[in-house]
Amino acid sequence: MYCVSSMLKNIRLNYIPIALKFLPKQVLFGLVIVINAMSGFAEGNNAISREFQLKTAYLFHLAELAEWPSPSPVTICLQGLSPLRSYLPALEGQQINGNAVHIRLDQQIDPASCRILFLSNIDALSQGLNEQTKIHHILLVSDADGFAAQGGMVEFAMRENKLKLVINLPAVKQAGLKLSSKLLRMAEILE
Repeated sequence: MYCVSSMLKNIRLNYIPIALKFLPKQVLFGLVIVINAMSGFAEGNNAISREFQLKTAYLFHLAELAEWPSPSPVTICLQGLSPLRSYLPALEGQQINGNAVHIRLDQQIDPASCRILFLSNIDALSQGLNEQTKIHHILLVSDADGFAAQGGMVEFAMRENKLKLVINLPAVKQAGLKLSSKLLRMAEILE
């Protein structure tokens, strides 16, 4: 009896990946967040886990609500050793306007291969990188304090235990990018 029920359980589990292919991206992404939240409870790091789940979701929505000069697949790159490294793979293969999202977590990343580049360390923000953002239309994002004020484009800032966006609009425009009014309404804008 135990073997039969165990076997049936395994058979049902084998069909889960097939079923997941047919779920809308919002449902699938919600499931990923719920599963990660459940694992966060088990680890006892729920506040930190939730923060990085939200940052992952915000990166996905930035990709949806940003407009690049030419359409192409979205590649979100992570430079440095942020805890986001554990959460970003959940976005791999998600669809935005018919294009698959790709995630790059390599130690050495060519910024030109990225649509969105998340910098773990504000020291990575340089004049050379800012020049590359203008040439290759890269959206620079970080959670480092003061990132937007120092020339970055989008900063994830924790304020009163809430994740807020701080957007350096001139830097975004210089990179040839446009952000939707929906996104700009929910952000603090630096002019």
